[in-house]
Formats: sequence, C-alpha cells, structure tokens
Amino acid sequence: QTGITFITGGKWTTYREMAEDVVDKVILSSGLEAKAGPCVTDKLPLRGGVGYNRNIPIQLVQEFGVSYEIAQHLARTYGMYAFEVCQMAKPTGKNWPKCGQVLIEGYPYLDCEVEFACKHEMVCTVKDMITLRMPLAFLDSSAADAAIPKVADLMAGALGWTGREKNKQIKEAKDLIATFGGPVPNNVMNSVHNVRDLFQSFDVDKSGFIDFGELKLCMKFLGSPFSSDEDASKAFKEIDTNGDGKISVEEFIEWWNNPKNEELRLK
Repeated sequence: QTGITFITGGKWTTYREMAEDVVDKVILSSGLEAKAGPCVTDKLPLRGGVGYNRNIPIQLVQEFGVSYEIAQHLARTYGMYAFEVCQMAKPTGKNWPKCGQVLIEGYPYLDCEVEFACKHEMVCTVKDMITLRMPLAFLDSSAADAAIPKVADLMAGALGWTGREKNKQIKEAKDLIATFGGPVPNNVMNSVHNVRDLFQSFDVDKSGFIDFGELKLCMKFLGSPFSSDEDASKAFKEIDTNGDGKISVEEFIEWWNNPKNEELRLK
C-alpha cells in the first residue's frame, strides 16, 4: 500500500544477492521491466577488487618485505588497497621480515592498519577497531585486551585525541572485552555435533574459510596448541592442499578424517 518494499536480515556474504532480489521485485511490481536492464552486481568487484589476482601476497612480500602470513592477511582483507597499507608500514629493525610491525605477537595485524582505518575507513573508537576492523576480540579476547593501550595510542595520534579521550576509549574497550567469555564461547561449542559444525565454529570472521590465526585458535581450543609459528605454518600448508592461503571446509574435513588425527578427534 505504501509503495515501499522492505527487506531485512542478511549478512556481508549475501547482501548483494539480497539487493538484487529486492530490486527485481520492485521492478516487477512497478512495471519497469521494459526500462530496466539486467542486474550487473555480480560483475562489480568490491572495493579493492579491481586488478586483484592470487599473486598479490607474493608481490607484497617482494616489494615491501613483509612476511608471507601478513601478506596473505592484507591481501584478503584489503585487496589491492593492501599496497597502500604496506606503504604506511614501519621497518621492523630485523633482517626478516623487514617491514610491518605487528600489533601483538602471534597475530598478523599491523600497527599501520590502525592508522589506515582512521584515515580511510572512518573508524573512530577502539572498540570498533579491535572487534570489527580486525576481529582480534573474537579470535583471542586476552590478546585483544593486551592490544588496547597500543591501539589507543595509535588512534590518538591519528585522530588527535586528548589524554582524557584516550583514557575514555581505553576504558570503554576494556569494559567490552570483559564481556567476552573467550575466543570461542562455550555455548557455541555445545552446538558442535559434527566436523562441519567444528569448522564453522572456528571460522570466526564467517568468511567461509579458516585462516592461519583461526587454525591456531582451533588447535589451542582443542588442547593441542602448536609449539611454534613454524609448526603452525607447516600444518596450515599441509591442510591447504590447493595452496590458496585459506582452508576450505572440504580441506578441513579431509585433514580431520586423516588416520593420524585419531587422537585429536577423540578430544
């Protein structure tokens, strides 16, 4: 009666398909079929998608001297804008990796991502930065809590906060992190009935894949943490059989059902 069409629900991975559905419905209900052309949303790349290819992580390593793990994270997160992020990265002072100071050890997030988000993505709170811009709070709430002061310092410099504002941001972020029961809440794990459920529980950012950090979280939660990042990287490459830098549910299931993982399955 109002002539307005509503659509609710959805998520990041389906929003364009939902938009197509609702626009198609509006076109039909308004008699605009003759004027409207075919939908083109599935041909329009997301921000950072123009020019993207699977060799971007390698190019980032070669051009900026960041580690391959970090290069993979940046490419997946920013697409072609990963080059702009790397241009803001600071030297590590090490022989390798030469560039890219991590926000907190054990995770691929860089200091310069905070500055990039402040300047180009309109982030304005520490809470936003550690939960939505980089899902550190969901991966490891303890690591997120430890990173809060550093994130606040970086954001204060980028946004010109006063000391009072910075302290306010730190308190609000710590209050939020205190509500996190851990990287994977127990009530989520109670719903795990098969290996697909397990995969989905540790696909923290709901990308449809498990990345390096999420695999480490999975093994830690299952009581078999990797002894080093080197061991974790070796295992990740073993599971990632097609070498695309991410673990699909099919790859995860194949690895999980490997006879050598019987002890892990019993846990």
